[in-house]
Amino acid sequence: MGIARLSWRAMAHRFQLPFKALAALAALALSLPALALAAAPQPPVMQLGDDVKPLAYALDVTVVPDKPGITGRVDIDVDLAKPLSFFWINGSDLEIRQATLTSGRAKFVAKAIRGGKDFIGLQFGKTIPAGPARLSIAYAARFSLNETRGAFKQKERGEWYAYTQFEAVDARRAFPSFDEPRWKTPWTLTMNVRREHVAVTNNPVESEKDIEGGMKQVRFKTTPPLPTYLVAFAAGPFDVVDGGTAGINKTPLRYIVPKGRASQTRYAKETTPKLVELLEEYFGRPYPYAKFDSVAIPITIAFGAMENPGMITYQSGLLTATPERENDRFKQYYTSIGAHEIAHQWFGDLVTMKWWDDVWLNESFATWMARKVVGQYRPEWDVVSFRQRERNEAMGTDRLSSTRQIRQPVRTRDDLGNAFDRITYDKGGAILTMFEQHVGQEKFRDGVRAYLNKHAWGNASAEDFFAAIGQSDPVVAQGFASFVLQPGLPVIDFMIDCSRQAAAVVLRQSRFEPLAPAGKAAQRWTLPVCMRVEGDAGGKPVCTMMREQQERIELAAGASCPAWVLPNPGGVGYYLSRLEPRAAAALPASQFNEQEATTFINDQALLAGSGALPWQQLLASIKPFTADARPAVVGAAAHVVGELNPALFDTGRDQALGGWVREHFGARAAQLGWLAQPGDSDAVKRLRGVVVPLVAEIASDAQLRSQARSLALAWLGGDRGALGAMTRYVLQTAAYDGDAALFDAMSAALAKSDEITVRSEIFEALGHLRDPVQRQRAFELALSPQLDARESSRIFEGASEEAQNAVALLGFMQQHFDALQRRMPEESVARVPRWHTKLCSAQDRKSLLALYGNRRPAPPGFERNLAQTAETVDICLLARAASARH
Repeated sequence: MGIARLSWRAMAHRFQLPFKALAALAALALSLPALALAAAPQPPVMQLGDDVKPLAYALDVTVVPDKPGITGRVDIDVDLAKPLSFFWINGSDLEIRQATLTSGRAKFVAKAIRGGKDFIGLQFGKTIPAGPARLSIAYAARFSLNETRGAFKQKERGEWYAYTQFEAVDARRAFPSFDEPRWKTPWTLTMNVRREHVAVTNNPVESEKDIEGGMKQVRFKTTPPLPTYLVAFAAGPFDVVDGGTAGINKTPLRYIVPKGRASQTRYAKETTPKLVELLEEYFGRPYPYAKFDSVAIPITIAFGAMENPGMITYQSGLLTATPERENDRFKQYYTSIGAHEIAHQWFGDLVTMKWWDDVWLNESFATWMARKVVGQYRPEWDVVSFRQRERNEAMGTDRLSSTRQIRQPVRTRDDLGNAFDRITYDKGGAILTMFEQHVGQEKFRDGVRAYLNKHAWGNASAEDFFAAIGQSDPVVAQGFASFVLQPGLPVIDFMIDCSRQAAAVVLRQSRFEPLAPAGKAAQRWTLPVCMRVEGDAGGKPVCTMMREQQERIELAAGASCPAWVLPNPGGVGYYLSRLEPRAAAALPASQFNEQEATTFINDQALLAGSGALPWQQLLASIKPFTADARPAVVGAAAHVVGELNPALFDTGRDQALGGWVREHFGARAAQLGWLAQPGDSDAVKRLRGVVVPLVAEIASDAQLRSQARSLALAWLGGDRGALGAMTRYVLQTAAYDGDAALFDAMSAALAKSDEITVRSEIFEALGHLRDPVQRQRAFELALSPQLDARESSRIFEGASEEAQNAVALLGFMQQHFDALQRRMPEESVARVPRWHTKLCSAQDRKSLLALYGNRRPAPPGFERNLAQTAETVDICLLARAASARH
C-alpha cells in the first residue's frame, strides 16, 4: 500500500454511443424495456465458473468528467465450454442498454437479469453452441462522487477529472466483464473525450481524431494480457509533464497531474528513472510495458497508489509537492511507495495471482522489494529501521486470536475486505526477508527470476512461488508454507542448558497469543532461528532450521557455559524472542549492534504491551539504550515508551513515567529542538521526530510545548518553510494545550487553503485537541456539511491516536455514527472500529460492542476490524492487570 489497484483493457471497437439519458441514471438498475427482466437463477457467490472464458476485450467508452457518468460498449471475444442459453457475467450498478452474442453467423439477443450486487445474468432464449463467440454490450455507468472505486470523478480548483480504481472487484462498476484475476486477456481501448482534455490508459495512443460535439476519439494500442483489475483510464484537463526515458528499453515517462501542478513533479522526475533501473537489474529483464505514466488523484480512499501497468496512480500528496513540502518525509514516502508500485509491474502485473487468496504474492513481494531498492538508492535513510517497524506492526496484529493467515481463503466479500492489511503487506514482507537471509541473496534472486520467466504474462499461485524459491532446498518451501498457510506469531523461548557435558541452548516454539483459551492445540512452524552466544569466536551467529516443538542446539565442543544468549541477531527472523529473566538481565547491551538492539527493544515492548512483561521491567530493560550514541537505537527506545497506553498507569505512576522520560531523554530533546539544524544527518532528523514530541508530551516539557504553539501559529498563518518533516509533530503537540485561539487559527487556515496535504495536517492535528470544549468543537467540525467528510474524518483519525481522547471519541460516535456513516465511503466506514484501539476499560469495551456489534449489513471487513479492536482492548486490560501487580 502504497496501495491502489485498477483494472481493465479493451480490444478496440469502432462504436460510439451518444450520452443521452445519463441525467436519468438515478438507480442505474438493469431497466430498459428492451431488456425485460426475467426470473433470476441463483447467482454465484464470488466466482463465475468456467463455462464461458474471455479471450479479448474491446472497450469504447465516452468519458466527460462534468457529466453524471460514462457510456460505452464492450465487445468480448469468448469461448463457450459447452452449449448454453444462460450465463452470468460481472456488473454492478450498470444500466444495460443492449446485449447480444454472435456465434458464427447467428446473433442472439439477451435479456438482462439482476444477480445481486455483483452479477448480471444473460438469458438468450435459445441454446448457443459451444465454441468461440463475441459478446457485445452497450451500457452506462454512473460516476461516484464519494467513493474512489469503479469510475469516479473529483473536482480540483474548479475543474472536473475522471479516474478509475478497480482493485479488487470494481471493474464491474465501470463496464460488464469477467472480473476475476485469472482471466488475463489483451485489451483495446477507445476513449471519446472533450477535445481540450487529456485521455490516458494503460497503453500508448495509436490514433486520435476530432468527432462531433466538440469531442475527440482516442484509440490506444492493444495491450499485452491483463486482468480486469489492472485496467485503468483517466480524462480531464491535466498537465502532462515529459519525464524523459528510463530503463533498458528507454521507456517514455510522463507525469499526469491536475492543472497547475506540473512544477510539483520535480522529485518524482528525478527519482523514478533510477528506481526503474534498479528493479530491472534485480529482475534481470526490462520493464514490461510500452510506457510509464504516473497519474495524480486528489483524494483516494483505502489506497494510496495503484500499480496499473503503464499507468500508476497516486494520491496527489504522494506524487506532487510544493517546494516547502518537498522535505525528507515526502521524499521517503514517494521513493518507498513508488518503488512498491513499480515492483508490481513485474510481480503482480507481468505475473498475476490466480485468485485473491494469493494477493499476498503481489503485496508482500512489493513491500519487501521496495525496501531493498530504497536501501540501494538511499542507504542513508536506514531502511532497516523502517523494515523493523513494519515487522513490529505486523506482530502487533498477528498476536491476536482474530488474526488471519497470509493466504486466507477468499470466499466472500468480507474475506476480500480484510485481504489488504498488515498481514498481507508487512508480515508477508518480513517472511520474505527471513527466508532470503536463510537461502542467500543470490539464490533467492535466482528463484524470483525463474518464477517470473516461467509465468510471464500469465498467472501463478503460492505453490509456484514456493517451488521456485525452494528449488535448491525443499525445506524452504515447507517453511514458507508453514507461515503462509496458518495464522499467528511464533514465540521462541531461548533457554541456556548446561546440565549435560556439552553446553546447549534449548529452543521451544509456540504461538504467542495473549488471550488464547486454555488447552488450545499447539502450532508449529518450520523456520530459521539464529542466536549469538557468549564466547562464540567473532560473534558468528549459531543458526538452525527449526521444525520441532522443542530442539536442543549444542554449542561448540569445549565451550563453557554461556552467561547469555542473544536471539535473532539482525532482527530478520519473524518470531518473538523470549528469555528467562536471569538470561535477559545478563545481556551485554553495550555489545549489541544497531539491529540487535532495536530488535531486543521491540520484542520487549511487545511482551509488555501484551501483559507478558510488567512495564517496570520494560523500562529497566531499555534503560541502557537511552544513552546510546546511535540515533536509531535511542529512537527505538523512545518510540516504545511513547506507545505505552496511559491507562496502564495510575496518577502516581504516570507522574513517575514523566520523570523517567525527562531524566533519560530530556537533555537530548533540548539539544535537538523542533527545527532542523545545518549538518543534521538523516539519522538525527529521524531521532528528532521521536524524542522531541515524546518529551513534550510525556514529560510535559513546558518550553517545548510553548515553542510548538508559536511554531504552529506561524505555520497556520502561512509561514510553512521552516517545519518541514516536523510539521505534524509540532501541530499535534500544540494541540495538547490547544485553546479557542488555536482552534480558530486552525479553522482559518483550513478556509484559506485548497492544498489537500496542508488540510490533512490540520484536520489530523484537530483530533489531538485535549481541552473538552475545543475537542468537541473539532468533532462537530468533522460533521460540517460545508466540508468533505473524506477529508474532515481525519479529525477522528487524529483523535484515535490520542489515548486521552479515546473515551470522548467513543462517546461522540455513540451519538453521531449514523450521521457520519451516511457521508463516508463504504471502505472508510469499514475501518471505523479501528479508531478505538486506545480504549482500555471493561465498560468501554462493552460500549464499543453495543455501538458497532449489530450493524447489518456491515461493510466488507467491518466485523473483523471490530473483533480485532475488541481483542486489543482485552489485551490492554490484561497488561493493565499485570502492571497493577508490580
